[in-house]
Amino acid sequence: MKFFLIRHAETTANTKTVILGRKDGGELSLRGRRQAKALAKRLSKEKISEIYCSTANRARQTAEEIMRGRDCEIFYCDELQEIDMGDLERLTHEEAEKRCPSIFNEISADPKKRIPGGESVRDVQQRVMPLIEKLARKEGNPTIVAVGHSIVNRVILNSLLGIPLGSKALKQKNCCIAMLDAKPGLVQLYTLDNSIHAIK
Repeated sequence: MKFFLIRHAETTANTKTVILGRKDGGELSLRGRRQAKALAKRLSKEKISEIYCSTANRARQTAEEIMRGRDCEIFYCDELQEIDMGDLERLTHEEAEKRCPSIFNEISADPKKRIPGGESVRDVQQRVMPLIEKLARKEGNPTIVAVGHSIVNRVILNSLLGIPLGSKALKQKNCCIAMLDAKPGLVQLYTLDNSIHAIK
């Protein structure tokens, strides 16, 4: 399949560095809405077969902009939800570091380490990769879009490309695209495009 993996556009929570994790909310900011429109334009010539999207509102808003004017279906999937940030949800990054010093480095160093009250990176891999592997087995070489979040998307990319699960080498900013060719036994990364994030 031709696979576009996209992180949702900027939210009002992003502008305040507030951690949402699996919590809903996170309305797109004005800038985020402009990013989503630019993203839809960027993908306008692609013959998208299906769109898979996290059930979080911020991802829904991004996916719905991509779908506008298209004859394809959006499938809302809990598998694409962001990592459960547990006790850190609704805190700013600064507050989270004070409550659990070095937690973000620790969960990268040990993918089995759980965020207090939440998930581990390994937990995320175990829930999302069966979905991605199922999509990769679809016949007819479809073009598929998946709209997710920062950490879940990194887990998908690392898993597909054989990069250590906790590695932070690949990063997607808001409303950015990774384009891959993904088939059973063969995955190639063509682009990791962060240009849309620069839209003001």
